[in-house]
Amino acid sequence: MKKRLMIHGALCATLAAAVMLPAQADQTFKLTIASSHPTTLPWVGLMSTLFVPEVNKRVAALGKGYKIEWREAYGGQLYKMNATLTSVEQGVADIGWVFHSLEAAKMPLSQFGSVTPFTTDDVRIILNVANEMNEKVPALQKEWDKNNLVFLGASAVDTYHLFTKHPIATYADLKGRKISAPGSVGLWLKGSGAVAVDGSLTSYYTDIQSGVSEGTISISTGILPNKIYEVAPYITTVNIGALYNGGMAMNKDSYGKLPPEVQKIVKEVGKEYSKALGETLMQRYEGALKTMVERGATQNPPVRVTGLNAGEREKWVKTMPNLAAEWAKANASKGPAGDVVKAYMEALRKQGVKPVRDWDKEL
Repeated sequence: MKKRLMIHGALCATLAAAVMLPAQADQTFKLTIASSHPTTLPWVGLMSTLFVPEVNKRVAALGKGYKIEWREAYGGQLYKMNATLTSVEQGVADIGWVFHSLEAAKMPLSQFGSVTPFTTDDVRIILNVANEMNEKVPALQKEWDKNNLVFLGASAVDTYHLFTKHPIATYADLKGRKISAPGSVGLWLKGSGAVAVDGSLTSYYTDIQSGVSEGTISISTGILPNKIYEVAPYITTVNIGALYNGGMAMNKDSYGKLPPEVQKIVKEVGKEYSKALGETLMQRYEGALKTMVERGATQNPPVRVTGLNAGEREKWVKTMPNLAAEWAKANASKGPAGDVVKAYMEALRKQGVKPVRDWDKEL
């Protein structure tokens, strides 16, 4: 009798465990991933085509019954370009692309790329260095953390050129022109006599068409899908350099609700997103210029690409004020701005970059 009771008890325990396990393991996490910009732009498109499916794949591979139910809202469905940080910070989106170039007030030290132009056109190097710095520089980590964000992976854009309504043959041709540029990118016009007009890829077409500006400092991979070449057909290649402009981030509270193993996956795939973005941008860059010329061949005036010659480019580089030193001084009370510039420039040199201007040595 005693033996029968023991067997019965063991069977009951086994059945109870079998019933309880699925209830403990089967969990669905509802997450919203969003962006102010459309998926036609590589740094947004990869959120949908790479990040979401790869996270799903790895979460399923854990074999613990976890599942993520995604709500994808790109192209400004939830918020516009001026709210990329606050929308993730406040949980409007759980994961989003944060455009920190427009967030100098909340992320002052993260603007180091904007004040060190003319370094490298290789966006892969820029991304490698940006990811490394966000992992190793406490002051940069703190900027994400204090805004209730978990940094997942850096984003960047291909090298900057001029896209204008009128030809720009010399540096002096910029004088008096109204040129659209997002946030701190407008600093690159200091010394040129041009007037910087704040904006982004989602506003340039209308701004140029309506006369708010006469062109933009921007990127080929962004100008092409937004068809801005239709209103700014004169492309002057300047090679101001690729730029670290923000990154994918997750609301810290949403992140904290995920199991540790899922948190790990989200971070790992965030870095893979960043690496894939670098490769994608390098592949698309040359093709974008060529496509704009082809598509704009029959418009009036037709799209035309010319290069700013070396002498005129040199004038631009040398005429710029000491952006890094001015920025470091202005942000000294907010953290080790000068040290961030030094760390960035040294990291670039370790990657084989030979900057046209040694910003860190002018601090």
